[in-house]
Amino acid sequence: LQPAQAISADAVIFRPSLVGAMMRDNTGDDDARELSWLKEPDPDTEFDIEERGPGPRFGHSGAISGVVPEPAVPPRPRRPDGASGATATPPDSAATTLGKGMRDIDLELQPLGAGDGQGASAWTGRPKQPLYKVWPSRSKFYCKGLLVTGGETEMGITANCSIPNLCTWMCILAPCSIYFVWVFPHLLQQGIYAMPLATLAVFLLTTGFLLLTCCSDPGVIPRREVILATKTSDMLEQTLGYDVLAKRCVPLDGKGGARNLPIDLTSRGYRWCRTCRIVRPPRASHCPDCDHCVLRYDHHCPFVNNCVGQRNYHFFFGFITSVLCLAILVLPVLYWFLNSNSFEETSRLLMSVSSGVLRPVFYMLILAGSLAVVAALLGFVLWSYHVFLIATNRTTKEFRKSIDNIDEEPTLCAARGPRLYDPWAQVDPIDVIRRDAVPPHQGDSMCSACWGDD
Repeated sequence: LQPAQAISADAVIFRPSLVGAMMRDNTGDDDARELSWLKEPDPDTEFDIEERGPGPRFGHSGAISGVVPEPAVPPRPRRPDGASGATATPPDSAATTLGKGMRDIDLELQPLGAGDGQGASAWTGRPKQPLYKVWPSRSKFYCKGLLVTGGETEMGITANCSIPNLCTWMCILAPCSIYFVWVFPHLLQQGIYAMPLATLAVFLLTTGFLLLTCCSDPGVIPRREVILATKTSDMLEQTLGYDVLAKRCVPLDGKGGARNLPIDLTSRGYRWCRTCRIVRPPRASHCPDCDHCVLRYDHHCPFVNNCVGQRNYHFFFGFITSVLCLAILVLPVLYWFLNSNSFEETSRLLMSVSSGVLRPVFYMLILAGSLAVVAALLGFVLWSYHVFLIATNRTTKEFRKSIDNIDEEPTLCAARGPRLYDPWAQVDPIDVIRRDAVPPHQGDSMCSACWGDD
């Protein structure tokens, strides 16, 4: 085959025999692949396309006249050894037509260009999530971040269930259920209204304070990673009155913070938390059960499955006070009713109707009542202990470890303060994880297969 001559603007000559040869011998060439849809006709036939004026006309030789084709690239000559003489397309050549000027590039991965030839902006970055879904400590959030509780996982029923907390609810609900099912209607029938209504009010207060203590923020100070991810360093400095991150003397990653802490802070009782890598106030402490620092930390109470600190100590003291009043109102009246003649007649009738089916139920109620009496006595001791702490302006930790109250801040009557983090802030999940630590594994529960861990 001879090299094709220069193509003028007046006529373009296609030689099918040349196309067929290119398809047979140069299967790896891009120009041959562009013409692979052509079939090789009779080698003696030629098609002459000329520009003869407007409108298509068919001549006697089969030529299609009046069609002005696009400028075509002349076919490359064959080498004597059979190799292709194609030259590489410059790498910076513009791709104006699909398949031209694009060498060794996966077309499926190329962005579709707009009119200016530029592709769509690449999507960089991970999808952000609310802070309560990626909280780095052991605390658990419920109701889309509205409620927060401790991180005890002692049972396999749910991902967050505390046996002492279940015992607390049982000791409250078991005797109160007997009271409101049998004693409450009996007293109303006897014309006694003050005591049953007062008992109902105290019961509502007790359950309300217990829920608030279990599901409220105790005064959590967010970790360094959370503060940096949410960009709340300035807000915390205005709220707490000092720089939590100590940016002027501690690196951004928090390394060496204990050695570089300013003397003016350490002299006033401020300490460095090695886990959270923040500066915490004098009466704050790190809770090992919930794995975060808490303002005015009192203790971690397993019976409420939460820390007791600055923002929920009022609820905790209200709970132990109301539960003591509830025990005084319910247990003596319940004991009197269970030993009365009316209850004996009712229980005898139920036993005869059910043929002894309810006998184990009564035994369980007696056991629950005994536990409630013991819990009431322990509750009185706990209430007396916290009255002593409130009177001396100390917390449980300060009393046990003989730590002085440096700022003389009251334990109960001090300001509750705002929440120091926004659980609905959108953050990158990677940003709240400490780089040199592995996030704690949240164990699956028995209900995870059906309901998930949310």
